[in-house]
Amino acid sequence: MSTLSRRSALLALSALPLAACATAGTAAWSAHTPGSAATVDHRAWQLFLDRHSFQGADGVTRVAYAEVPVTDRELLDQYVAGLRQVAVGRLDRAEQLAFWLNLHNALMVRVVLAHLIARSPDDIDLGGPFASGPWTATLAEVAGRPVSLQAIRTEALQPVFRDPRWHYGLCDATLGGPSLPRTAFRGPTVDRALEDAAIAYINHPRAIRIEADALVLNAFWRRYREDFGGTDAAVIDQIASYADRELRAELHPGRPVRWIDDRRLNEWPGT
Repeated sequence: MSTLSRRSALLALSALPLAACATAGTAAWSAHTPGSAATVDHRAWQLFLDRHSFQGADGVTRVAYAEVPVTDRELLDQYVAGLRQVAVGRLDRAEQLAFWLNLHNALMVRVVLAHLIARSPDDIDLGGPFASGPWTATLAEVAGRPVSLQAIRTEALQPVFRDPRWHYGLCDATLGGPSLPRTAFRGPTVDRALEDAAIAYINHPRAIRIEADALVLNAFWRRYREDFGGTDAAVIDQIASYADRELRAELHPGRPVRWIDDRRLNEWPGT
């Protein structure tokens, strides 16, 4: 399916991300500056990715957490600290989207680096409401506002960028979820990068398998079902828009769905 056709299908869910705008007062991060030339420097994050992320033979990106030296941990800390000063409302939508995606992924990596004995990010308890994993703990501040991994999803991305493709750009440090992008997001290319991320994930067997008795889907789509239309049928429709021809032919209405998940840490080398 062409990019244009996919975008037409996604309009049934919401507006495109670069044109989306939250209803006034519904999002803490809804302010933006259309046409702004302001950019954010993500070179430190790109350097970290170049040095410490690797694509396995199975196509899944892993991070050599245990081999990251102190100097590169400090580089990551400095990168996150620099993002605290960004005036997010002065960015245009594309630059904002790249900003939040990169910040989320950098914070996720930094959490794992601080808890190297964890075999899954779900084992990392940083406190916070209903804590099971590091998702709700405050990990940084942006423009004076506390930020958690969950808040990036539910306050900065979900209400503003109503196209669910942003989910494919976020890494939760597991082998079952979308891979950590090895190229830092940038405003001018974020739209294409999310297209590529969606295609890569949907057409990988850790995300979707066809078996005789069921359509086997990663629980990623069950966790975020509301963002993908709210029903299994809507999820499958969205998947079909990115599936290759062979997979798309197997996405029959009414086929039973079975959920799988692999919550092991995306460490290199894999175990």
